Amino acid sequence: MKLKLLTLNLHCFAEENIEQNQKLIAETIIKLDADIIFLQEVAQSMTLPILTKSIKEDNYGYAIQQELNKLGNTYNFYYEPIKESFGCNDEGLGILSKEPLKFLSSNHISKTIDYGNWKTRKVLAYELDTKTKKIALATTHFGWSDGYEVFEDQFALATEKFADADLVILAGDFNIVADSKEYKYIINKGWNDVFHMNSEYRNAPTFRGDDVTKFKQRKIDYIMTNQEVKLLNQKILFIEDRVSDHYGVFAEIEV
Repeated sequence: MKLKLLTLNLHCFAEENIEQNQKLIAETIIKLDADIIFLQEVAQSMTLPILTKSIKEDNYGYAIQQELNKLGNTYNFYYEPIKESFGCNDEGLGILSKEPLKFLSSNHISKTIDYGNWKTRKVLAYELDTKTKKIALATTHFGWSDGYEVFEDQFALATEKFADADLVILAGDFNIVADSKEYKYIINKGWNDVFHMNSEYRNAPTFRGDDVTKFKQRKIDYIMTNQEVKLLNQKILFIEDRVSDHYGVFAEIEV
C-alpha cells in the first residue's frame, strides 16, 4: 500500500495573501494527490460561532478543505483547538484525509495546559483502517526544552497511546534539528525519519528562519514512523511560492 503524506505549519494568519495561499495549498495537494495532510498552527477567529466540531467559519484548514471541494476533490477535515494565539485566534492542529478517519486521541503533551499560554501543546491522532493494517496518524507541534518543559517528556506523551496500531505516522513541527540530542533520543527509541533515507533531503531546511527567534534556515519539520517503511518520493514544497514561514514536507511511502 502506498501513502502520500504532507505536513505543513501554516503560521496561523500571520502571512500575507491568506486566501491566495489557501488556494495554492489546495492546488498543490491535488497536484501531488496527497492522501493525508498534517497541519499545525491552524488558526481561526476566537469570536466567531462554531460551525461544527470546534471548527469556525474562517478556520484555515476548513478553508483549504472548501477550496479542495471547489476543485472537485473531497477531503475530510479534523481539527483540535489548543490555545489562544495573537490575542484573537484559536490555534490548533488539523488533519485532512481522503478517507474517513476514526478518532484515536487528543491529549496534552506539555506540562502547561493553560489555553492562554503559548507553551501549551497537544497531539491529535486518528486511525486509518486499511482492512489489512491499522495505521495511526498523529500530528503535533512540539515545544522547546526550557527547564520546565522537556522535549523528551513531550515526545513520550505524544507516542504512548498507539500500542494497537500496526504502523504509527507522526508528523509536524518538532522544533528540533537533526544533530540535536532530542533527535538522537527519537531515533534511539526506534523511530524512523523518512527523509533520512535520502542524502539529498536529509538536512534540507523546512523553516525559513525569522527575526524573532534569530534562527536561520533549518530542518525542524518531520515525518516519522515507528518502523522502517519504503520511501518512494519526497519533496520540499512552497520554497519559491511562500505560504508560511515553514516549507511543506512531502513524502510518498510504501507500507
